[in-house]
Amino acid sequence: MNRDFIAGHWYADIYEQFENETRDVAFLLNVLRSCANGSAQRILEAACGGGRISIPLAKAGHTVTGFDMDLHMLLRCYRQMKGMSNIRCYLADALTAQWGSEFDVVVLAGNVLINIETDMDYAEAQRIFIRKAAMALRSGGHLYLDFDLLYDPVRFFSRLRQSSYFSGTDDMGTSGRTISYGSVYDPVTHMCAGTSHLELTANNGESFVISKLWHKHIPAQNQVYGWLREAGLTIERSYKNYSDEPLHEPIDESTHRATIWARKD
Repeated sequence: MNRDFIAGHWYADIYEQFENETRDVAFLLNVLRSCANGSAQRILEAACGGGRISIPLAKAGHTVTGFDMDLHMLLRCYRQMKGMSNIRCYLADALTAQWGSEFDVVVLAGNVLINIETDMDYAEAQRIFIRKAAMALRSGGHLYLDFDLLYDPVRFFSRLRQSSYFSGTDDMGTSGRTISYGSVYDPVTHMCAGTSHLELTANNGESFVISKLWHKHIPAQNQVYGWLREAGLTIERSYKNYSDEPLHEPIDESTHRATIWARKD
């Protein structure tokens, strides 16, 4: 029994059941309508996962390319694409692959900037994502960046407690749940680290546990703005918490989510 395959399939299936947020997708579609004059765009979504964002973009009439390094998630996107001629998806590692070129819009959404899977220096990986996004744009094209931007990361991320955020049974009959033991945030390095595991029972009755130690870098506002400038991107609009209110500099205590629309110079 391939435990990694079973765990990957279970996680992708349960993730799709639970992660059904639509507010961020609706906001992205509104930004495209207002900032792109309602015209169809050639869009690239990095780390597209199961297509939660890419599929609605294609249904809205845009030509969409998506890629992801998780085969289980990508297969779900592929199934949803059936019969649609204006979307394609493929398997690729964002940090090592070429992203293509001459796109009108590159989408880094779903908080991907803070959910990169990598063993390299995390802040460098985030900088690379933004640089590659800029390289994939045509001159005058735009980056749509949507990520957590918190006034007090210590309060948000320093939580040592047990919790379960996903549980259920997938379409192959594997049942299980995720267990998280919380995380600790270092305000000096801006690094957050934690531990979690999956408790799974396969459809043959065998139970097993897969553990994970994780870490991520929580970038500050000025750091992200610096990466954008370095990549040749100019912020045209910013949005706070999926509203028309622009981000303050520096952000205030009520800021939780940042959305940036930046033009390639």
